[in-house]
Formats: sequence, C-alpha cells, structure tokens
Amino acid sequence: MNILAVIPARYESTRFPGKPLASVAGLPMIQRVHARVIDSGACQHVVVATDDERVAQVVQSFGGEVVMTSKNCPNGTNRCHQAAAILEERDEHFDAVLNIQGDEPFVHPDQITQLTDMLRKPDAAVVTLAKSMPADPEIHSQHRVKVVRNLNGRAQMFSRSPIPYGDGPWLQHVGLYGFTRTALEAVVQLSPTPLEQRERLEQLRWLDHGWRIDVGTTNHLTPSVDTPQDLQAIDALIETGDLNI
Repeated sequence: MNILAVIPARYESTRFPGKPLASVAGLPMIQRVHARVIDSGACQHVVVATDDERVAQVVQSFGGEVVMTSKNCPNGTNRCHQAAAILEERDEHFDAVLNIQGDEPFVHPDQITQLTDMLRKPDAAVVTLAKSMPADPEIHSQHRVKVVRNLNGRAQMFSRSPIPYGDGPWLQHVGLYGFTRTALEAVVQLSPTPLEQRERLEQLRWLDHGWRIDVGTTNHLTPSVDTPQDLQAIDALIETGDLNI
C-alpha cells in the first residue's frame, strides 16, 4: 500500500492559539509529531497540512514538507482530504491516508505501524486506537475522549462524558485515524449530525451515518495537548520519568 501520513496543524486553535508551535521539552510540538511519524518508517509520504505561514516556516526549517490548505477546513479530516487531493493533482496516488493530529507530540512509531497494519486488512475502512486506563478522575475530564467497543473491536460510542458508567477501567481514545482512500473520500461528504455537534466529536458523524470504525488497543502513553495546562502535565511526566522524549 502507498500510505500518506498527514499532520493537520491549525494555528488558530480555540482552546490553545498557536498550539502547533508551542515548545514541548525544547522543540516545537509539530516537530515532535513529525519526527515520530518519520521514525515509524510505515508511511511512504509524510506532510504537514496547515493554513498558516508561521507553521509552514517552522516545518520547512526542520526539513518537513508542507501542504497549504484552506482556512475554511472545518476539521482535521477535511484538511487531510484536501492535502491528499492537492498531492494527487501532482499525479501522486495513495491507497490510504493517516490523520496524525498535530497535538499528539508523543505519538509512538509503533502506533503508526499498528494503524497501517489495520488498514491492510481486507475489510478495513476507518481505523483508530485507544488505550486502556485505570479507574481515576481523568475519566471525568471533557478533554479526554472515551470510547466503548463491541466484542469485535468496533466502536459503539465516543464521548467526552464518562463511559461506561460505574467504577473501573475505561478506554481513552488516541487522536489518530487511518482511512482507506475510498473511505476518506466518502466520510468528508457526510452531513453533520446532532450527536456530533453536541459532543464536538467528528467521528460520531461517521458512526451516525453507518460507518464502521475499528479500534485497536495500544499500551503506549501518548498524552495529547488540548490546553496550556496539558503542557504543564507533560512536563511533570517527563520529570518523573513516566514519559520519554
């Protein structure tokens, strides 16, 4: 398979403006994400998709490839789709596209490889990952997206609220997606749904329209960054040795 990895990086984040360029242990966040995708060796082409020249300049400074996309992209999936379409206008061809969100500075190369392996299955369409978490107060954070799977490993529900109900372990969604090229073309055509708009989770649109999302499990701790406070928490994890840079 010829697999394209796209790292969408929007500068004007509502909760954290300038987030792609925020320093994470001395390097811009977007550089850490890009390096880890490259280290996986699982993708034939890796680009950063942005709408901001400041992000583009930083990416080019460390040798990354940039695709300039529209400021009107409503979400990361649409930005990935637009980047793939721009590259295909240059006579490139892709069998699948990964969406590696730019706020995952500690995405593990094994996770990238896992996504590509899942996409190689004959019935694959949309794939993602989750990590089993012990019972703790983080389940109540709206910034931690939870997922419930069925017995076949397919997503039943994503939510910012604590699911499932009651004490015990839970699955934290990891902000990585893989799509076959056909699936990506289809999901960006879907209309928004009330559940998606209420939870502010685009993957619920896909479920609402009947798409299957396969959810693999990962053991790697990959804290995402939604707010400046998340960066402080990451610094604490690095200091205690619970997170390797």
